[in-house]
Amino acid sequence: MTTAFTRGPWTTLNLPTADQTFCVTGNGTLDSIDPTTGEVVATLSVSTTNAEVDQVVAAAHEAMASTPWRNDGARRARVLNRYAQGLRDNVDFLAELLTREQGKTIGEARTEVLSSAEMVEYYAGAARMLYGRAMALGDNAHAVILREPIGVVGVITPWNWPLLLMIRAIAPALAAGNAVVVKPASVTPAITVEGLAPLAADPELPAGIVSCVLGSGGIVGDAVVTNPGVDMIAFTGESSTGINVMKRAADDLRKVSLELGGKSPNIVFADADLDKALDGALNAAFSTSGQICTAGSRLLVEDSIYDTFMARLTERVEAFRIGDPLDPATTMAPVVSKSQQKSVTEYAEMGRDAGTVIAEATVPADAPDTSCYVAPIVIGDLASDSPVVQEEIFGPVLVVQRFADEAEAVEIAEDSEFGLAAGIWTSDLNRAWRMGRAVSAGSVWINTYHHFYAEAEVGGFKKSGLGRQQGVTGIEEFTETKHLNFDIADTLW
Repeated sequence: MTTAFTRGPWTTLNLPTADQTFCVTGNGTLDSIDPTTGEVVATLSVSTTNAEVDQVVAAAHEAMASTPWRNDGARRARVLNRYAQGLRDNVDFLAELLTREQGKTIGEARTEVLSSAEMVEYYAGAARMLYGRAMALGDNAHAVILREPIGVVGVITPWNWPLLLMIRAIAPALAAGNAVVVKPASVTPAITVEGLAPLAADPELPAGIVSCVLGSGGIVGDAVVTNPGVDMIAFTGESSTGINVMKRAADDLRKVSLELGGKSPNIVFADADLDKALDGALNAAFSTSGQICTAGSRLLVEDSIYDTFMARLTERVEAFRIGDPLDPATTMAPVVSKSQQKSVTEYAEMGRDAGTVIAEATVPADAPDTSCYVAPIVIGDLASDSPVVQEEIFGPVLVVQRFADEAEAVEIAEDSEFGLAAGIWTSDLNRAWRMGRAVSAGSVWINTYHHFYAEAEVGGFKKSGLGRQQGVTGIEEFTETKHLNFDIADTLW
């Protein structure tokens, strides 16, 4: 099933604008391309040297030293609350820009903007509640344990949820009293600039506390990672890149927070609510056209319901509405770029050659030649060591594996170098508990999938990351712990 490719007018943005001084640029240029039409969404000035990163890092340290930002939680809360409202006020524009630049459906784009506002609001509250503790250590000795800001945080963001995953890092970092330097993904820079603009314009935000540098990962990203003035790096992206970031940061023993790749198992037992599990399997695998690190891209189905469940899944996959993501009726959007389309298609063909195609949708014939659509596909009967089973594809390719019992389900689920997320579908509470404890994953959804909350931590086991985002731990990641020891005794000993 398809939808028509019709578009309203769009005027190419030229960014940053004259008043977006938080975004420091060089003499290079970059076009941001709409993956649905191939049209230019924005033309941006970008950095081509290390100089701009050096400039914003120096300004960030100056702002941290010369303004009350680091110690004024009430001020930080006011700034963040106004930022959240600014995002809500601009939801229509930001969502359309996000759809045009990243390619996701307009419904998902609106969800991303509004979820970003909720994340900011959560950390606005946390800005005034970053408590330390005090204790007596004896008659004459007392300790005060403080949480202090780390300093300047380099935030390197991905392109799949470019606004929310940026805000998931900068909101707690700012709430804790830090300065941030943002380096966005090169395929989604416009939503980053426009998404930061309401924050940067706040009159209570000191100049230099928030900055953005546009450019390639090889130049600007590397400059952020290696700059000695960057005290911490928060990176979300592909695992091998994250490992390289960690290695580079280790040269100066700088802290890193990493959320990396995944190949998450989504496990359906015969006693599950199969209607809900079917909805969950589709959401897990095909949200954001499969371009999400927590994607349930390995569907594990118990033998006794395998044929029935696959028949129902096939119906739903073949009914995807592939079309213009600005059309609210569209349920399957393009992937983000031509290079991503090529990579995902190669994995799909590899799976087609080595396994059995269970279901496949069809890209409509009227899709523009410049578009980046990949037909959603479900593949079974693959060897467990197949790259299609083991590697993160980041596209609408779902691998199905069958299991006989709980022990085999755990064995299959654990056969991965990743450990970001998992789903478990069962009506047996004891089984849900056992499976939840047995699976190595930072988030385990039970009878649901892809429900995120600002209050609840996320992060990865194994090669899926280091540290945690969101929740209380998410703000503590951006702090140092300091012990002040007071002694009022007359003598040292």
